[in-house]
Amino acid sequence: MQAAEAGVIQTNFGSGTDAVPGGPFDPSGNILATNLVSASATGSFYREDSGYAVVVSRLYDGNLGPLGSDGLGGDGNFTVMPNVATIQFDLDAPYDITAIRTYASWDSGRDGQQYTVSYATALDPSTYTTLLAISRFDVTDFPLREDFDAETGEPVMVPDEDFATTLVQLTPTSGFLAQQVVSLRFMFNGVENGGTAYREFQVMAVPEPSTYCMSLAGLACGGYMLRRRKRA
Repeated sequence: MQAAEAGVIQTNFGSGTDAVPGGPFDPSGNILATNLVSASATGSFYREDSGYAVVVSRLYDGNLGPLGSDGLGGDGNFTVMPNVATIQFDLDAPYDITAIRTYASWDSGRDGQQYTVSYATALDPSTYTTLLAISRFDVTDFPLREDFDAETGEPVMVPDEDFATTLVQLTPTSGFLAQQVVSLRFMFNGVENGGTAYREFQVMAVPEPSTYCMSLAGLACGGYMLRRRKRA
């Protein structure tokens, strides 16, 4: 399903199995993994009050992460599960954003995605502008499994909702989602039983042209000075 708002296209992918929605997961090109200054989380996260740590780096470490409850693992930590919360990513330079992807997964009760993403630019880094309040997306198509009718004892086929995996992708209708971006905020509103199980965030971007040109100029200047020293 696709929805467009103010030049942004929301494309939803879902699977009622453990298959990765939207095709093979590709960790390359994610500036959250390579160009962050800091990442922070505030607000309420599922089970944090019971001592389970909120490890924000799990959202951009290049690994798709566990399928929901598998996130308990040996260390007792859940996947990052925001309830009413904000996660902020501060970048090391201005970037022009080309795509945003967020992956989530557990069973049908914790796969739903709904959040608002906003950004701040190099021109006004303290002011955040809403990019999009995404429309809620849940998996609704599940494989069938055999069960038994509680009254008759007869076998019946029911949806198997043990796995539900989602991917929400934001792309521009043309050009970029936003330009000269130095910070991104994802704000969550308590959808899905107090916390959706997020697996990985991806932000695809290119350096803002003026920053790129300055980098090239710096390299050129460095090369010129090196040649001068060699000639001396």
